[in-house]
Amino acid sequence: MENYRAVIRSKREKIGWSQYKLAQVVGITQSFMNEIESGKKSPSIDVFFRICEALEIEIFPNER
Repeated sequence: MENYRAVIRSKREKIGWSQYKLAQVVGITQSFMNEIESGKKSPSIDVFFRICEALEIEIFPNER
C-alpha cells in the first residue's frame, strides 16, 4: 500500500486545496495538517477518517 501521507497530499493537491483549506474542513489547524503530511505527527483515527471523508478517499475500496 502507498504511504497514506503521500495519498493525502496527492489527493489534496489534485482537487486544488491548500493545507489550510483541508484543515478547516477537517477541524484541525493548518500546522497540524502540515505535520501529518510531513510525517512529524500522526493523526488520531478520528482525524484520519475525517481527512479521508473530506478528500473522498475510499479506505476499504474492495468491500463492496
